[in-house]
Amino acid sequence: MHDLPPADEPRLTVCSVSFHNARHLALNRRLAATLAGTGVLPWVVAENTPPGGVDRLPEDTQGFKVIPGVDAAGHRPNYQHTEALQRCLEHVKTRFLLVLDPDFYLLRPEWAKTVPAHMLAHRLAFFGVPWHPKHLEKYRYFPCVHCMFIDLAQVPVERLDFRPACADRSEGGAARRNGWLAGIGRALTLSGRRKDYRDTGTRVYRAFARHPTLQHECATPVYRLPEEFPGTANPLSPRARLFESLLPDSLCYLPKRKDSYTRTGFREATGVRLPAHWEEFMWGAAPFGFHVRRNAAKDGRDENAELALLEQALEALAFARGRNPDPRQASSMRGPAAPVPGA
Repeated sequence: MHDLPPADEPRLTVCSVSFHNARHLALNRRLAATLAGTGVLPWVVAENTPPGGVDRLPEDTQGFKVIPGVDAAGHRPNYQHTEALQRCLEHVKTRFLLVLDPDFYLLRPEWAKTVPAHMLAHRLAFFGVPWHPKHLEKYRYFPCVHCMFIDLAQVPVERLDFRPACADRSEGGAARRNGWLAGIGRALTLSGRRKDYRDTGTRVYRAFARHPTLQHECATPVYRLPEEFPGTANPLSPRARLFESLLPDSLCYLPKRKDSYTRTGFREATGVRLPAHWEEFMWGAAPFGFHVRRNAAKDGRDENAELALLEQALEALAFARGRNPDPRQASSMRGPAAPVPGA
């Protein structure tokens, strides 16, 4: 295990995987320089964009340590992101690690100080954002790799395996053994079987989510129901509530754990309205961060328009937190959110 600084001197390394993400990473780096509350953070990026591809991050990009990702010959379905992320871990020399998607934007002031301090105070091994509840097939109540802080003094980097579990017959079989329960859920038009075994971070979840001594905590996703529910049924109807009261959490549309999501988000806290498919997360009563979710309908989206809207959103949110960007840009994000072409 690598040397760790004393507990009263928390330091943090950010690890990301890029796949056509150069502009998002550059914007994220600028935001971190404003809000992180530290000097230059070590930031390791595994570049998975093919040579000559759009938005490939050059190896000599200032502010990042860019390492080779997985080339086209080494790509395996569900594994290319994971294998590139594992390569990043070899370069982490600090006590705290942040695994961050390039299109997840942290808004908490001085987050590089306050999050590790919170983790130390509460003896947390993991802190971050969970899968948003609208992703019905994903695991719940544990940080996912969109934004996951890890205390490597509690979980050494050698124990982190971000691979999905889809190639492990025993783990895939465990999911299939619950098929009869899933059948009940489908028959009641509630929920299908979870497919989280295909996701980056599944093994971390299965190894540590129920660990007897390692604690974890999540920021709170914003979920405005019923308008944001990804389906035609109303999950708040009396019929749905009755059926869900009889089913285990894993087969329910809505998380059963108290305060696991909130209907009060950025627009209520700051007056800034983000596009509906951007996922918001709160920490207490204040914005923690948001995920742009670039994979949603990506073939029909206007990347340039979305990035322009993203810059306006970040300026508006910074203005709402007293950072004094151009107020003309800030005001343009108040009121109804501007649409993202193709989204």
